Amino acid sequence: MALARGDWYFVVCALVMGAFMSVPYVYAAQQDNYRVAEVWKSKRVRGAYLTDLVCILVFGGAWAGCWFLSSRIIWGFLISLFFTIAEVALYITDYAPKRKKPLRCTPRALRAITAGALVSAGAVTAALALVNGSGTDEYLRYPLFFGLSAVYPILFSCTLATINAGERLNNLRYERRTRRALLAERDLIRIGVTGSFGKTSVKRALAAMLSVRFNVLATPESYNTPMGIAKTVRELGAEHDVFIAEMGARRRGDISRLMRLVRPSHTILTGVNSQHLETFGTREAILREKLKVLDVSAEDGVAVVNDRLKDLPQIRERTAGNIMLAGGDARSRVHYSDVAVCEDGSAFTLWFYGTPVECVTRLLGEHNIEDITLAAAMAFRFGVSPEEIRDVIASLSPVPHRLQLIEGNGIRIIDDTFNSNPDGARRALETLGLFRGRRVVLTPGMVELGEDEPAENAALGRHIADVADVAMLVGGKRARAINCGLKERGFSGEVRFYRTLAEAQEDFAKVLRVGDVLLLLNDLPDHYED
Repeated sequence: MALARGDWYFVVCALVMGAFMSVPYVYAAQQDNYRVAEVWKSKRVRGAYLTDLVCILVFGGAWAGCWFLSSRIIWGFLISLFFTIAEVALYITDYAPKRKKPLRCTPRALRAITAGALVSAGAVTAALALVNGSGTDEYLRYPLFFGLSAVYPILFSCTLATINAGERLNNLRYERRTRRALLAERDLIRIGVTGSFGKTSVKRALAAMLSVRFNVLATPESYNTPMGIAKTVRELGAEHDVFIAEMGARRRGDISRLMRLVRPSHTILTGVNSQHLETFGTREAILREKLKVLDVSAEDGVAVVNDRLKDLPQIRERTAGNIMLAGGDARSRVHYSDVAVCEDGSAFTLWFYGTPVECVTRLLGEHNIEDITLAAAMAFRFGVSPEEIRDVIASLSPVPHRLQLIEGNGIRIIDDTFNSNPDGARRALETLGLFRGRRVVLTPGMVELGEDEPAENAALGRHIADVADVAMLVGGKRARAINCGLKERGFSGEVRFYRTLAEAQEDFAKVLRVGDVLLLLNDLPDHYED
């Protein structure tokens, strides 16, 4: 078995097709840490594959129709060439529309795309060798392209699974290096922040408060995975006194892994709800995973916990130990009271072990006061005075895309597009209710809530009905669930439906008026649009 003269043409075409076909598959996998399952869940990948099948039928039919022609070899060459061009053009066209979150051309992504191209070329090369060795009519070589497109999802999935095995070994090497770097600084204060919501806000507030007394390094933006933390630790130096790590979890074992990586001496638990129920499986699994942050590494370590969780047996049994409750409960050692919220921010009283401090913040909504209180409890634990904490609170700026108020062209926009959980959505709508003017909500609903998803989106519809005048709903099944909630509440306002976010944005000129307040509530990744 060997390659025949001219077979390089088939190999080159397969290499080009494999590279272009890999892009949407890598993009889909990238949405969840390159998990192979994400490839099969992606609507865009399934749509691209259906298009491939149509192309196979069209060009395969043309190839079969030329079987009886004396010049069929030439026609076979042209059909395969045009099939390759059509496939490449279709994949380029599929990626042409603006993505909310474009493909990140990381080394890992480039490795996956390169591997997809090489495996495609290898598969076609092996098939050519078999065809040539069998002595059959060389016209049978041309349908190899059709077969490549038909089996490519399986080829890519196997390739990605193989690459992931190597990537996991490489990641473990980075994690060991990160662990050594953190433990090498013996006096370094390591603080972990986790919860179903509010992690980034609490982390930013805490970093600002501790910066009054310490040199602080915190994970940026929403870097809350092992690799995100490892990347941040590269910047860690002897000058740093405190390292704050945001710790995210989508599956069982995620918090355990991050606790082993960071080994925090102190932790903050912002709260627990059904966010990521789809990937965790059960509420009990979510709770068990989040509560693992209570096991801090230092003997004098403290776990600051939102007092909304005070009735949980695991919390109640340990409040006399290393758990410190904070939040809106007057019985908590650090708590807030006398809240006055408005369109421009909030005023409240912050209590430190019975000592009150009057505070003001530009941040919108009472939930931000709750986040501030959790951060203040930890900062006070490290000697930052109530007065210093008060001054920091006054200077805090909104976290981008988390109830961020934007003024423009006579319309106020509340950007809460990063929110994607029931508690956050409810709080955002409570904030919207503080504003004067016609209130408009644009939302595609919430995802990854497992069996709770229809009920939670219906509840979202009821909350929207309580405060809004116009509901702009994006998508299919989630939008219908929200609309059911609107109807249950007897919503008398205007309801508009859109297939995509882009379609809704094009309608802004017709819907919005000067003086309106627009809440952008949640912005689903591309692979969740239906």
